[in-house]
Amino acid sequence: LSACLPRLPIGHTLAAGTASQGENVEYLLILFVIAVVLSPLAWFKSSPSQVRVTAFRKKALGSGLVVQLVPAIDAEETVKRPEAVRYFLPYPHSRAAELHSKLGDWTLMKNRRRGWESPWPQWNWFRGEAAESCGGMIAEVISALPEVAYGIRAERSGVAVFLEESGEVAVVDQIARALQLFHDL
Repeated sequence: LSACLPRLPIGHTLAAGTASQGENVEYLLILFVIAVVLSPLAWFKSSPSQVRVTAFRKKALGSGLVVQLVPAIDAEETVKRPEAVRYFLPYPHSRAAELHSKLGDWTLMKNRRRGWESPWPQWNWFRGEAAESCGGMIAEVISALPEVAYGIRAERSGVAVFLEESGEVAVVDQIARALQLFHDL
């Protein structure tokens, strides 16, 4: 087979332009190395989801709410792994004991299978109920909440709304106004 091929001197090319192909390969190799070196910089760019969540949380902090990563609303009390986001409005220090005695400790969950029936369609009590005297105010809070809210919790230090951080940032204002209703007791 080698007898059929012509013998060419070393460095000789068969066709014009093959020397430039070697240069092209060098350029491609340089571009590849630059791309590999610069690609980690793309990791620093926030995804649209991260940008939205950041906007939600900045708005919440500006509205006086505390953003907390907590266990799921219906998680067992021993579970400590954060799986949910809640926007928490602490009671004013001067009225904390008074508001807690009026509201108590309770949780309302929307569209969950756990818990027991509440007076509000699609909402279930979980780990305690509010006093009947709070029913009108809770109904007002529920009607003021955006669709992304799926839970309300009253506890010793304040009230919170559990939500999916999606949609428009304006829902944070709705949540802040709704939680403020508890403070206006």
